[in-house]
Amino acid sequence: MVAVVFMSTIPLSGCSSNALPVIAVPKPDEQTPLPRWYPEAPWTASAGQSRIFIEGKIVFDVDRAVIRQGSEKVLATLLQFANEHPEVTLLRIEGHTDATASDEHNQELSAQRALAVCDWLVDHGVDNTRLLAVGFGKSKPIAPNERADGRQENRRTEFHVSEVNGRPFMKNGKDPTAGGYVLLVKSAEERRKEKELANMPRVQVKLKEFKATGDEVKQITPGGGPQITPRDKKNGS
Repeated sequence: MVAVVFMSTIPLSGCSSNALPVIAVPKPDEQTPLPRWYPEAPWTASAGQSRIFIEGKIVFDVDRAVIRQGSEKVLATLLQFANEHPEVTLLRIEGHTDATASDEHNQELSAQRALAVCDWLVDHGVDNTRLLAVGFGKSKPIAPNERADGRQENRRTEFHVSEVNGRPFMKNGKDPTAGGYVLLVKSAEERRKEKELANMPRVQVKLKEFKATGDEVKQITPGGGPQITPRDKKNGS
């Protein structure tokens, strides 16, 4: 006897296919756009773009204006730009934060971080008069502050050309600070002297304790003071 087995083509209820879902390839217009700095193009005044795009980020200690390791490549690229473009007579370093603190705190922190970058450049040979440290706090976000990755993007430094050959750059109008909070960039010598002055021991002067004596009547010794000559009415002297 031969046994005949019939294979049913009707799918059984309750069973699902193990096949992977088909993922459509994104169309060119649907793909994530590349950063504006890619591919990195050299800055030229004729292009009319004030921002200098450098790949990477300068990172800081949490809630501090201390540059962390790993920022050397961006700093070196920025230093190279300053050295290769002497016509850029004023370079604005901008600091930006997320929105996790007060406006006053974020503005001060962002300015101090911009100043830390300027100090690094000065320590590596850039004239302090060519640098402008400006803080904007959380006023210019580039991503949503409601998300962790958005806050990370907002914590950043930007680099802009403010003056070319002593004249305001076309994108900045008449205000090279772009309306931010500005801190003075000092020379390395000025910072060194300030540090020495702050470390000098303070001399404490002990003042003699004042004791009130009240009203006193003091005796005047005759002949002890200046002699007054009576006026002569005849000669008017």
